[in-house]
Amino acid sequence: MREVPRREVGRSVLDVCRLTVIARQEVFRTGVNFIDGIAVVVERKRIRRINLHIGRDGRVHLSVPFWGATIADGEKFLKSKWKWVVETRAQVLKRSLAMARDPITPERRMEIAGLLGELHACWSARLGEAGVTWGLRAMKTLWGSCNWRKRHVTYNLDLARVPRELVEYVVVHELTHLRVPNHGTGFQSLMDDRMPDWRLRRRMLRLRTTA
Repeated sequence: MREVPRREVGRSVLDVCRLTVIARQEVFRTGVNFIDGIAVVVERKRIRRINLHIGRDGRVHLSVPFWGATIADGEKFLKSKWKWVVETRAQVLKRSLAMARDPITPERRMEIAGLLGELHACWSARLGEAGVTWGLRAMKTLWGSCNWRKRHVTYNLDLARVPRELVEYVVVHELTHLRVPNHGTGFQSLMDDRMPDWRLRRRMLRLRTTA
């Protein structure tokens, strides 16, 4: 039996260490993971339940609560929804390509600004929210955002591509954040009162991706 030279022994140990590192990298964790070649961004957030959505770039975003759930729970949830993820992601990428071929012209920007001005003023008055300013700009991941401290709402320019009833949902959604800055039960209860079919509108908007 041949004695193994010390150099070869050292290399074998290094190889084992490298394999160990590689194996660790394959563990599902926070940050960017790849499953079947699809990027999955995993984050821990202050939320009540595990959330899953797909960005217009095709990335899958998985949010796991800090409390009450583990990363392993998130992985299990993701695997249970994987068929939906693959099918929905294909639709999202197809729509994103179509949107890239459908630029927002200055005329369309003026149209959406006019519509938002009308809806924002109407719903602000109806909800008793005076002095709420608003702006319009391109946004990558949200249809709108609300700074409740400054009482300012920002709307996504891509709303120019969606129907009026979905634009209206975004307006009411953001104005409701002036009262409740999160998406908890208080927020949902207010939305039920203000726009009874808001969940249907949200579902339709999510099919178009962004928020």
